[in-house]
Amino acid sequence: MSSTSNTSDRLCSSRRHSKRLKIRQTGLAVIAVFVLAFQAPDSHAGWIESTSKWFDENMIDAEDGKLDIGNYLSSATGFFPVPIIITEPAVGFGAGLAVAYFHPSDELDQDVHSHSGPPSISVGFAAGTDNGTSLYGGAHSGVWKNDHVRYLGAIAQADVNLSFYPDVGQQSDVDAGIKFNVDGAFLYQQVQFRLRESNWWLGGNYLYINAENSFDLGGDPDPGLPEPQFEFEQGGLSVFVEYDGRNTTFTPTNGLKGILEFRNYDKRWGSDFDYDHIAGSLQHFTPFGDYSSLGLRLDAETVDGDVPFFGYPFVSLRGIPALRYQGEEVVTVEVEYLWGVTPRWTTVIFAGAGKTTTVDAFSTEGETVAAGGLGFRYRIARELGMQLGMDVARGPEDTSIYLTVGSAW
Repeated sequence: MSSTSNTSDRLCSSRRHSKRLKIRQTGLAVIAVFVLAFQAPDSHAGWIESTSKWFDENMIDAEDGKLDIGNYLSSATGFFPVPIIITEPAVGFGAGLAVAYFHPSDELDQDVHSHSGPPSISVGFAAGTDNGTSLYGGAHSGVWKNDHVRYLGAIAQADVNLSFYPDVGQQSDVDAGIKFNVDGAFLYQQVQFRLRESNWWLGGNYLYINAENSFDLGGDPDPGLPEPQFEFEQGGLSVFVEYDGRNTTFTPTNGLKGILEFRNYDKRWGSDFDYDHIAGSLQHFTPFGDYSSLGLRLDAETVDGDVPFFGYPFVSLRGIPALRYQGEEVVTVEVEYLWGVTPRWTTVIFAGAGKTTTVDAFSTEGETVAAGGLGFRYRIARELGMQLGMDVARGPEDTSIYLTVGSAW
């Protein structure tokens, strides 16, 4: 991998610097679409009456008469289509469709269990973006043993077009990166166990990728890359400890979540690369009044060993594309204030910064970058604490638009 990065100056210098403002889509948001299933009435008037009754019972909050899908989500069972909207600037704007099956779940005895878990869901999905990225696959999220065991598994086929920036500073255009494609199969398996009736979890997961990587050399007759196209396997096994004391998993306004994870990539797990990845994250939420809250986020990652160029941590902030700023160590901080203008409508202001260290294989210096912006939310499920909305963020080079369902983190 280091020989690949040694040619970064030549590859990056062949890209022209562009100063045009680009409105790019960032983040991944899934917006639920709800399907009405009923026997068609004999008359048109009966059909309208039936539809209106179903809508009032499932999509209108009896407390304030506003649009609210909380009752619908809480009682959801069976198959439901879920449109996917992709707004990540690293892959472009995209859309897709998932078909989710909500498994029936048992009510927990609140006298015995002080917690309540999400329903078990199985889903099949397919999506694509305007830069040629595509993926399809299936996943299952299982909640077992009175929410003392949680499982998450996914398998997918993906053809992803991305860019990485081994020697590009803040003044370089976002298009100056080295374009590459990863085409292959992905497998993910995770299980975690609740410690008694507490908010503490212990778990582990396994990630496996079997894919082919190829660089877009842009017509360079002598790129200097020894392997402009190669196949690889990447297998990693991790263990983690997690604390989740948030008041909701959708749009938290109170509580603390923290996780510390160690992952090892090694030939024992089916990997061509041998390195360690350690990641830690803290999120804290403080309520202000009934509808406002302050969120604080701290993320830190480090890698050590034979790391592939796409395996280095990167700054993850709204307004900055994935892989834009990488380092052997990365620390990211962000603050977000949600101001509840009304019980339903909220304005958002957020800002963050990330710091990377030198990547020796790239011969690049560390960077300190910042991004921030404004947005709005609508409380679409009052009882569940779910909000959806849009953010506009500005990073060092780009302006980005986010579509957000639940929490932006």
